[in-house]
Amino acid sequence: MRNQKLCRLILIILLCLPTAVQADQSADLVQAELTRSKTPGAAIVVIRDGRVERVQGFGQANIEHGVPVHADTLFKTGATGMQFTAAGIMLLVEDGALELDAPVGRYLSGAPSKWRKVTIRQLLNHTSGLPATPNGDFRADYTNAQLLGIIAAQDLNFPAGTRYRFSFAGYIVLGMVIEQVSGEHWTKFVARRLFAPLGMRTARGIDELAIVPNRAAGYEWRGGVLRNAEWISPTANSTADGSLYLSALDYAAWSQVLSRHRLLSSQSWTTLGEPARIADGSSCASVPGWFMGMAGHEPILWQAGSWQGFQSYTLRYTNKDVTVMVFANGDKADVQTLARGLAALADPALAAVPASVRQDADPVVTARARALVEAIAAGRARKADFTDFARLDLKEMNDLNAGMLNELGALQQFEMFDRRTNCSETAYRYRARYDHGMIEVRLGLNEKGKVTNLEIAPLNDWHSPL
Repeated sequence: MRNQKLCRLILIILLCLPTAVQADQSADLVQAELTRSKTPGAAIVVIRDGRVERVQGFGQANIEHGVPVHADTLFKTGATGMQFTAAGIMLLVEDGALELDAPVGRYLSGAPSKWRKVTIRQLLNHTSGLPATPNGDFRADYTNAQLLGIIAAQDLNFPAGTRYRFSFAGYIVLGMVIEQVSGEHWTKFVARRLFAPLGMRTARGIDELAIVPNRAAGYEWRGGVLRNAEWISPTANSTADGSLYLSALDYAAWSQVLSRHRLLSSQSWTTLGEPARIADGSSCASVPGWFMGMAGHEPILWQAGSWQGFQSYTLRYTNKDVTVMVFANGDKADVQTLARGLAALADPALAAVPASVRQDADPVVTARARALVEAIAAGRARKADFTDFARLDLKEMNDLNAGMLNELGALQQFEMFDRRTNCSETAYRYRARYDHGMIEVRLGLNEKGKVTNLEIAPLNDWHSPL
């Protein structure tokens, strides 16, 4: 065991030696973010052209014991772990055990009749209409049947295949499908079929009671004090919407697979790279397990995770074959900006362009968007302004956003930064300044002006690249 650890340490040192100047710049970037956000620790991965350029830990994995972060320190992934659920589904498709366009009820006993038109592909692509979250109690333990019943009891947001909306619940259901079809827990399945063959030696499902070497602690800022993350039930830490532990070394191995399209068939990789589509033929900026976007003129895939004091962000420049992963164990870490900065150090052509206020061609829409945000903060949002939201999903979203907005004080400025068409809606991006912080608002409107999608996220820099 000691020799194995020594060999891994030597490998990390050798990987860093050819890029000493860049390594220093990368370290400075990481350390600056840890200082700014008062985050205990972070780990980074940089892969270019299928080769490992940097895998390293910074800061502390556990501040109570003074344990540093290393390349093999384990972090909780949050939603960045969805890509492994998607890959697991494709392995079962290759086995002939699943059909992507078959209804989920074919493979999942207990699926309600209202899901009869919901397919495996729609669950992968977030076009199923299932609720955003299970809306259960994070402190309660459930059997699979009980958790499925909680999800199944909720109304669909929209008819299957007619619209796109990100759904944690959809990937939880996919995990249940993997379990019923394979006969083993989804984490055991991906460990056997993905992690072991790829040399992801420490990747594993979350088990708070297990003795897990090199496990980081997650921390949250509450009332100006850094605290351990609140306890949640084993069920809430075992679902296939991202309940995994990964180290930087584990993700480095996976990044090489992404670059070289190993393990899965060429058809599976094609499927995992196909944008989601809805019934009217519109394409959506999402592929299974990832969002799609543009960074300047470069197409990217990205995904963010936030769970129990952990933040993660994975960023892949598909044309340049550059992949960056950032893990952090503090809930205020800006892992997205850090990942973009590391990508620019790996390839200066990837340097992000600062965002700026656009000339507003839709001032009436902007005024309406501002009024909507203010109404949500005041608890006065009207269901009539939204479409294709089930009542419970809408209430949960608005309550969550109101809690965040009410900590920011008075609204001072509200500006449009982007407008484009995506997934049969007009997508707007606004930024707002408050007395005590900033936010970005991503708003989708249909042709009748109804709100089809809404995301409100904290913002650290007014000019942070889109």
